[in-house]
Amino acid sequence: MDKLFNVSSNWEFVAWFLIDQCITDRDLSFTRAQILRRNYDEIYDVLIILGHKKRPQHMEETIQKTLQNMRDKNWILFLGQGDYRLTNEGYSELLSQKENIKRVVGLSPEERQVLREFARKV
Repeated sequence: MDKLFNVSSNWEFVAWFLIDQCITDRDLSFTRAQILRRNYDEIYDVLIILGHKKRPQHMEETIQKTLQNMRDKNWILFLGQGDYRLTNEGYSELLSQKENIKRVVGLSPEERQVLREFARKV
């Protein structure tokens, strides 16, 4: 599958994918707990689509580091106690990824299974 996404890292797209599920157009706030309570198989599916070859061993740490990098890019604000909010720049970046997020969400269970099997062989 060709690379569908224009992000500097696979993990940035995973973060946008997770954040998108936690916010609304009216409330751009989310928590670290909301992000980390996601199903790791779902995250792995996204990584497979992005061409990630191996199942990550330390997903929580990698997601946390990615959130820190996104904070450094001024895409999110850390409010303390595990609370975050998208900046205007961050919201614009998220909107630029919306179509790709929809493509991932729209994959059927059968398509996801095919991708998992393919990843195991590679």
